[in-house]
Parts: sequence; structure tokens; C-alpha cells
Amino acid sequence: MKHHWIRGNLPLCKECVTCGDFCGREPKLMDIRCVWCQTVCHDDCNKPITSCDLGNLRKWILPPTSITLKSIWVKGVRKQVVRDITTPPYRPWQPMLVLANRKSGDNQGQSVLQMFRHLLNPAQVVDICEVPPEAALDICKLSPKTQYLILVCGGDGTVGWVLSAIDKMKLQTRPLVCVLPLGTGNDFARSLGWGSGYADEDIEDILWDISTAKTIEHDRWSVSIRNYGYFGIKRPMKTLIMNCYFSIGCDAAVVLNFHRNREENPALFKNRILNKAWYLGYGTKDVFESKCHKLNERIAIELDGKAIELPELEGIVLLNISSWSSGCNLWAGSGLEELPGEQSLSDGLIEVCGLYSSLHVGRLQVGLADPCRLGQAKTVRIVVKSGFVPAQCDGEPWDQSPCIISVSAHSPALIMRREEEVS
Repeated sequence: MKHHWIRGNLPLCKECVTCGDFCGREPKLMDIRCVWCQTVCHDDCNKPITSCDLGNLRKWILPPTSITLKSIWVKGVRKQVVRDITTPPYRPWQPMLVLANRKSGDNQGQSVLQMFRHLLNPAQVVDICEVPPEAALDICKLSPKTQYLILVCGGDGTVGWVLSAIDKMKLQTRPLVCVLPLGTGNDFARSLGWGSGYADEDIEDILWDISTAKTIEHDRWSVSIRNYGYFGIKRPMKTLIMNCYFSIGCDAAVVLNFHRNREENPALFKNRILNKAWYLGYGTKDVFESKCHKLNERIAIELDGKAIELPELEGIVLLNISSWSSGCNLWAGSGLEELPGEQSLSDGLIEVCGLYSSLHVGRLQVGLADPCRLGQAKTVRIVVKSGFVPAQCDGEPWDQSPCIISVSAHSPALIMRREEEVS
């Protein structure tokens, strides 16, 4: 394969492959770069006669010589898509598919898309605001025996969207999933060691961390909601997939207030730090309103078929990960109490905690309190007896009418965890 040279837009402090001196020193369009292997060369130096080996990232690159394209019309616009893939002759090869939500968090998705298109084949970098994950994942079916690496760039909601799409696609070979956090809370990414949010780090450094990450089977849970009917009319059952946590009560009330106001005034919720300030404001408001006062009298809960007697609570949280509410390790609490059981992402158990109030939530977030640990279980059943109660699953809130909520194990996902920074 020959080098594909373009002029300008060179990385900083990149050395010429011919003379070893730095390229791109002057503020103008100068010197050349291979778009595949990232080799750079001065205009005045002789170009290397060696063939392009795709550089350090060739394990993840979809080589242009391995694909054929076809033209399709999408909403009146002609686009090129991959029609066929031929496995390249070298090993290891694990093509990366980057699925980015450009609207997540601080709207960093657009710059992330540009940087990955700069390093990889643009055909393997997709904006899921334009192309839904199910359509983007069709490329995996063109080489069904190849295990793809799906890099999800977005918040917890984006991760859940992509994992659900993978379930629907029923791929022959399960892909690996990794996360680049671009959302507000990013609890899923925090629990896997990928940090609280993308802070304009070098993309090549992130790819190096991915190459050294460990693969685990991450528990996921099915949340079935059977609403009580009115006047003898049955309402359809709703089923959700939980990757992070499910809550009902004061915690969900804050998320619901945030969600409703963001829908009405999206321009006020485009900054990650400002979004956290809004959460603080809605939490403070609920301290005084206490809309979920004596929630324990309106619900009943069973863990593995055993009824649990509830103290006076305003909220219940079901935890699948070690990070909740933007980084709080709820199960561990203050660290002063002995835990009834260790928390793991792959143990087939879900942790159930109670919240005394929104003020209690605030104290938990700064490590000054412990939750009401109700236990660990393989199945959970919650009965909402009366009234409407705020509920949320992985950050998606709603007002829940009287119902029966059943939580049980769902098929796990293959997730990449960054060992050295696991919280």
C-alpha cells in the first residue's frame, strides 16, 4: 500500500522521517503527512520509498485496501458506505468503531469526531446524532468472525443506547465496548477507571490506555414495570435495561426536575459544570419540599423473594456500579462502617440502598454519611402502592404510577476497564 500524502495540518513536534528535524515550524501550509501511518516529511526532503504500514494504530484501522464502497441516498443526500470488507493479511487486527454523540456534556463530541477521523478511516467514525447505532453497527456484520472494538464517546445515556443496539443486532461475535466520557455525570466511565470526563487529552494517549485495558463481563439488569390498570383496563408492560443504577424517590425527583427544565430551556444546560450546579439547586429545593416524605409507606420491596422491612426513607437506589451521582461510592459510604458484602461489576448481584432525604444525599456525596444498606440480591421486586413517585433508570426519569417493578439479570456486556484508575 502506498503512502497517501497531504500538505499541512501536521502534529506538533513531529520529526521528519528523512532528516530527523521537526516539521511544520512556520505558520503556513507546509510539509507533508501520510494520512494513514502519520509519517511526516519536509517539502524539500525526499519522500520515503517504503510502503505504508498504517503506523502504530494499524491494529484498529480499517485499511482502505480492505473495503469497497457503495453509494446510497439518505434524506436526499448521496453518501458513501462500506459494502464489503476483506480481512487484511497482518495480525493482530481488531478494527475500532467510534460512535460519538456530539451533543453530550460540553458538546465536545464534534472535536472528538474530527480527531478520530484524522487518525482512523473516516468510515469507522460515526456521529450517532446523524446515523443511529443500529445502522452504524451493520459494518460488524460484513466480517462476522472479527471481534470489533466499539469506542462509545458520550455520557451514560449514550453508552446505554449503544449497548441496547448491540443486543438488537445479535452479532455473531460479541464486540468489546470501551467508553470515552463526554457526559455530565459519567458514572459508568468512572466505575471503569476512565475518569470523570474528557479534558482534551491527546487522543493517541487515550488509545494507548485502551490497548492496556482489561476486558470484563459487566453485569446488566432487566427492569420490568407492570402498571396497574384503571377501570379493569390492563396497561402494557414496559421493560428497560439498567447498566448503572435504578432509583425511586428523592434522588429521582432531582433528576426529573433537571430533565424537565433542560427540555424547556436547552441553552441553559450546555456546560458540564453548570449542569452540576443545576443539580445542586434542584437537590437543595427538594430538601425544603420533601415531596417523597415517608416513601417507605407507599412502597414495598423484596430481595430474592424475601420482604424487607423499611425504615423511614425518601428514596431507594439499586446499584450496579461503584459510582453514583457524579462519582459518589454509595455502597462504600464514609468507609467507617463494615460492609455487608463487597461490590463487584461481575458478581451477578445488585446492591440496594435507602436514602433518608435529599440532605442525606448531599452528605453522602461528600463522604460524611453512610447509606441505609438494605442488602445484595439477584432479583428485586418493588411494589408502588399508591400515588405517583419519581423514578429514573440510568439518568432517564419519569413519574411512576402504582405498579410492580421486577429487576432480574440481563445478558452481560464485554467492557474494557482501565485497571490503574478504578474507583
